[in-house]
Amino acid sequence: MVSQQTIDIVKSTAPVLKKQGKEITSRMYEIMFANYPEVKSQFNMSAQADGSQPAKLATAVYSYATHIDDLPSLKSMVEKIAHRHVQTHVQPEQYPIVGECMLQAMQDVLGEDATPEVIDAWKEAYQVLAEIFIHREHEIYEEEGVS
Repeated sequence: MVSQQTIDIVKSTAPVLKKQGKEITSRMYEIMFANYPEVKSQFNMSAQADGSQPAKLATAVYSYATHIDDLPSLKSMVEKIAHRHVQTHVQPEQYPIVGECMLQAMQDVLGEDATPEVIDAWKEAYQVLAEIFIHREHEIYEEEGVS
């Protein structure tokens, strides 16, 4: 699913994500809400204001970076997030928005450390993870009789 080169690069970014993850995810939400204000209604804005949502996302991104070579170990995290996405009516076409904003936030926060190789690896890694979520959320929507 993910190339070995991408696995190696993404895993190498884990320490910086642990250190600057919340800064990256906070920046991602700023970019997303500015560029795509229509998605704001799907978010708990008090969780944005108190920083809990960016912190949760930073933890999830860090977990993905450290376990990208062992995706089954992320099953419980994926399950919890997928159910939350279904509750808030996340749609497959919204994943590219988040990916675009996340990559821009990584570039903004990491500066020179966000080399083209790092951004390309994260783009590939994000697309794989997005497909995992889209597939699982589709299953949940079907289980609940919602299309």
